[in-house]
Order: sequence, then structure tokens, then C-alpha cells
Amino acid sequence: MYYVARVINDECSKYNCKQCTLFCPEPNTLMYNDEKHHAYVNEERCKGCALCVYVCEHLLKRNAIKMVMPEVHAD
Repeated sequence: MYYVARVINDECSKYNCKQCTLFCPEPNTLMYNDEKHHAYVNEERCKGCALCVYVCEHLLKRNAIKMVMPEVHAD
């Protein structure tokens, strides 16, 4: 098990920048919802590289994405 990216919606919607989506190396993983004005992560596709966190937190100083342990769903 590894960490995946999770967007903090309220924090992300303050900026409407979409920069994190440009840097995610995994297609269809980090996307932007134009209606809700925040990015979101398809956690099943996220490889845990944390590049989006680096862009958001370290380069842009926005702190709207964190790495978290994914929730385990019992079937």
C-alpha cells in the first residue's frame, strides 16, 4: 500500500489555477472540475509520485493537495 494524492477542495477552489493537472505524469488521474472549480484525483490511478504536491505546495505555496493513505473498501 502506498500514499495517493488528495485535493483539499475548499483550498483548491480559492485559486482556480489548474497547474497541478498539467504536471501529473499519469493520464486521467488528476483532473479539474470546471463546475466546482477544484481539481480532483482518481485515486485508483494515482501512483503516489507526489509531483502535484510539489507543484501546489512548494512552487505555488497553495497547500491544496496532500498525500494520504487510500481508504480501503471492504467488498
